[in-house]
Amino acid sequence: MSKLVVRFDHVVRRLSLIATASLIAVSSAQAKPTRVALVIGVAHYESVNPLKNTLADAQLVGDALKRLGFTVTPLIDPARKDLAAAITVFAQQARGADAAVIYFSGHGAEVAGVNYLFPRDASNTSMDRMIASGLEASKAREAVLQAKDVRLVILDACRDNPAQGQTVNIKGGLARETGGLTSQVVTLMAAAPGQAALDGAGSNSPFALALTQALQRPRLTTGELPRFVQSEVQRATNDRQSPDLQGIWVDIYWSFDGKAPDRGRAQADVDAQARGKREKEFWQTIRNSTDPADFQAYLDQSDRGDFSGLYRPLAFNRVRVLGEQSRNMTTAVASAPSTPATTALTAARSAFQRADYAGAVSQWRRAADLGDASAAYNLGVMALTGRGAAKDQAEATRWFARAAKAGHPGGMVNYGLSLLNGYGGPVDQSQGVRWLRAAAAAGLPSAMGLVGQLYLQGQGVPRDPRQGAAWLQKAADAGDGPSMLDLADLYEHGSGVRADRKAAFNGYQRAAAAGQGAAMVRLGYAYEDGAGVDRDLVQAATWYQRAAEAGDGEGMSALGVMLESGRGLPQDFARAADSYRQAANRGDARGLLGLGTLYAQGEGVTPDDVTAARFFQQAADAGSIAALRNLGVMYEAGRGVPRNVATATDFYRKAAAGGDSDAAADLTRIGGR
Repeated sequence: MSKLVVRFDHVVRRLSLIATASLIAVSSAQAKPTRVALVIGVAHYESVNPLKNTLADAQLVGDALKRLGFTVTPLIDPARKDLAAAITVFAQQARGADAAVIYFSGHGAEVAGVNYLFPRDASNTSMDRMIASGLEASKAREAVLQAKDVRLVILDACRDNPAQGQTVNIKGGLARETGGLTSQVVTLMAAAPGQAALDGAGSNSPFALALTQALQRPRLTTGELPRFVQSEVQRATNDRQSPDLQGIWVDIYWSFDGKAPDRGRAQADVDAQARGKREKEFWQTIRNSTDPADFQAYLDQSDRGDFSGLYRPLAFNRVRVLGEQSRNMTTAVASAPSTPATTALTAARSAFQRADYAGAVSQWRRAADLGDASAAYNLGVMALTGRGAAKDQAEATRWFARAAKAGHPGGMVNYGLSLLNGYGGPVDQSQGVRWLRAAAAAGLPSAMGLVGQLYLQGQGVPRDPRQGAAWLQKAADAGDGPSMLDLADLYEHGSGVRADRKAAFNGYQRAAAAGQGAAMVRLGYAYEDGAGVDRDLVQAATWYQRAAEAGDGEGMSALGVMLESGRGLPQDFARAADSYRQAANRGDARGLLGLGTLYAQGEGVTPDDVTAARFFQQAADAGSIAALRNLGVMYEAGRGVPRNVATATDFYRKAAAGGDSDAAADLTRIGGR
């Protein structure tokens, strides 16, 4: 009898057909949820240069955590023995708590490959004294490890070099660590490895301000916290400082907002899907807008917790490009002169945010009749998506044409695409290209990227990968997230540009910061394979989880592979099943395949051959070759499906045709051809 074989991008596993399962009894009595935090601020050093705003930052963060229901223990200017004792006591408080957070604001540095946090009595007179007077950052990770849902260490601890003016030779800033508990505890550092964190112009640092701003957002989840903090710090410091993340969350849907209802992980995943869909749909409707108020509307909904904030950096960038001051967006928009058209536009935008699509269409029609090009563009989008009226591609094309001819860049893009593809009318590739070029000339980043794709594909223009890469570069430089991802892919494969893994890695980083989930997955692959960056399995898992939180099914299944195999993470079949299920809910073939395998094996779930066969069939329908072979195994053995050798042979034949050598061997074994 053949074994089930499951193939992944990076892992090949053979699974036996015999499985056992153990049941864990769970008490019906539930302990009261607890949230605990240790907030440490060190400013007045005895031998090391003092810091100006660490105590104010600790106060700010501590107050924010208190408002979220955390029991906060403050620790100000501790000596080493007091710091060590406080962390030991906190470890007991964290045991069994729902969430445990340690925040440290003070001097910290990498010394001889180890991160140290420096208390008040730290000494920098020699390397030995510095090490002896510091406390390993790993002690903080150990302290939060026993919490159930959130294990978070926040290190705002690289303000400047504590060895300044001394002979001690240490690297600036903190470093990522490997091994030990690095994957089981999430560590958020104020700055990238080796990078100094800035104090800022006011009484609080940019990092502390961004952190507390994030914690104030309604329904903020664990996965959203670092993304929000990173984007805000980068914006506030003009990219001079970029916070860093390491480790994976126990539950990416856990909410810092104590008022948010706890509906369980399954319902949280459903809610996250719906929220992500609304956010992406809203972004697509405004992506090519020339009205800064549209992007302000996105930011407002993000701040209210209606959206996760996936596209915050792009929204701020569009406001900047459109000539607005990002810190005064509301004032700038409100100060614009009011006209009947702008009044209608404001009413339409408000109706759209309330999901009153018929009302939005009515107001946009009014504005369009008054000659507003953006209203015509929005009416085209509504006709295209079927909001406020039935879907009508021809009607959408008419509105896009009207907007394009009135000079609206978004209208030019969509009218050009309609002509290129024959949407709502005959194909006219030359005119389609002309309108896309016009939109690119008007400065629309997405149009530049589309022109690049035309050259890469040879659609309406001669195929020219170099020209395509050049246009993608223009689009990426102008802030277009999808173009950043496409350009990075070109560097990875050497198409139109010289193959350069480092350039590809850097491009994926930019695209990930711009909200591209696929880029986050590519970063995970790069760290897992050591492509363009040092191999780091913890960072690979970190990026897979960030992609998962952004709603990317491939990221969810990639994380599931690591959890199931124990590659880079502690092996955990139950969490692997959870990740696979999230991926399967989004139609990801690898997630469906992995979930089916766990049900067939009884690993992390109760064994169920019927369910396993169902998931294998769905995975096969989604394009998985390994699932075809597994279905052959199931039909040959009669597991979860009626035993049928002819059907098994057919599945083996399909898998073999797809390149599965084990399926070819199975076919020979049972006498098939």
